Parts: sequence; structure tokens; C-alpha cells
Amino acid sequence: MTAAASLESVVKRFHHVRAVDGISFQVQPGEFVGFIGPNGAGKTTTMRCLTGQLMPDEGAVHVGGVSVTADPIGARGRLGYVPQDVELYEYLTGEELLRFVADVRGVSAADQTRRVEELLALTELTSARNRIIREYSGGMERKIAIAAALIARPPLLLLDESFVGLDPESTHALRGHLREYCEDGGAIILSSHILDMLERICTRVLVLAGGRLVGDLSREALDSDPRTLLDIYLELTARTSPTHAPSTTGTT
Repeated sequence: MTAAASLESVVKRFHHVRAVDGISFQVQPGEFVGFIGPNGAGKTTTMRCLTGQLMPDEGAVHVGGVSVTADPIGARGRLGYVPQDVELYEYLTGEELLRFVADVRGVSAADQTRRVEELLALTELTSARNRIIREYSGGMERKIAIAAALIARPPLLLLDESFVGLDPESTHALRGHLREYCEDGGAIILSSHILDMLERICTRVLVLAGGRLVGDLSREALDSDPRTLLDIYLELTARTSPTHAPSTTGTT
């Protein structure tokens, strides 16, 4: 089985700082992977290496078996991405944005209308479909960005702090949809500081600190450990990078 995402000894430097320091892991189809670590741990940089926004200084990155370095366009066609800081075409309506992304991603005309309707309903934006995005709230912008990332049903979905600012109803609905997405063979990497949510929904959790992978926790390991994910996280990050130890609230 071809991995949805694969990183092999990836290093990314910014001047003298190794933001990503020799990270290796694979994500298989059907996995829902939580991606956690203190601020500055390298989570967003790693995601940007997967999207091709950044190229690794060392190592190899593949998406669906396609090299991000050798074929960045081909690799991007196999993923959907919602960055931490969402930037959208603010003078398009919500529906126009979804149809534009669907056209770019090659969604057939027969499937396009159905997918647009499903995702507007899922994100509770049906009534706002004809409003320009400039008029959307921050939470609405994040929801339409998630819908756009999902519209072509890519094999891999990268979500960087994508639940921040969402109301409880939207969070609940999206979590259910993302579980179904993985059950249908999709793979998700979700970066978040909401550890209790990740502990409930993820099949695996990767822990980063100081640009290194310091924990790879399976569902079985999480279920069998009497400690909470927060307790495990605090121990791993404090042991590896004490200068980045997070607060006991589970956020950094």
C-alpha cells in the first residue's frame, strides 16, 4: 500500500536554525493523525514541506508516492490543505469559491453540484452561499476553507489549527465527517493544541519538540496508558526540549 504521506530524514533550516531536524514518518490511508508540539516545534514547517511551499534542505518528502521535490504539482494534486492563517478570494461568494476550486481540481460537472451542496450543508453555510467572503466572520472563513479542501476528496488532508474559532456545532459535524473521510480511505494530519479532542478522534498522535519527532503514539498505546494525552505530551516535550515546556492547560 502506498503511503498517503512519507517523510524520510527531512531537514529544513532557516539560517542557523533547524526548524525540522531529521523527521521521518509515514501516514497510511485511513489514518487520522494528530500532530502536536509546543509553539516553534516545526509542525507548520513540516506541513509546508508536504505541500511543496517549502523544499527540504535534506531528505525526501512524498505524497501518495509522488516526490514533492521532483513533481510538486503532481504531489499537490493528491492533497487538500487548510493553513493556520486562511487567505481566500474575498470578493467571491462562498459557492463561487467552492465551484472555482472544484474546477481547478478537476471535479466533474456531475459531481460538482452535489459536492457543493453537501459541503455547504455540512459547514452550515447554505444560507451564506451568495454572500461574498469579505463579509464572512473568521469562523465562517475557516469553514469555507475546510469545505474547499474537501471538495475534490483528495487522498490526504492537512489541517493546521483548523478548528480554532469554530462553534461547537460546526466542530461536532466536521469531526464526524472527517472520521467518515478516513473510514473511506482518506488520510488526515491535524495539527492542534486541543489535546482532549485529538485524544478522542485520532487513530495516532505524533509529538514534535525542537524540530524532532519525540513521540509516535498509536491508538492502542493511548487506550492502554492510564495517563491522559496531555500528561504524555508534557512528559515527552519537557524531557526533550525543556525550554519549550507548555503550560498545564494543554495549549501553548
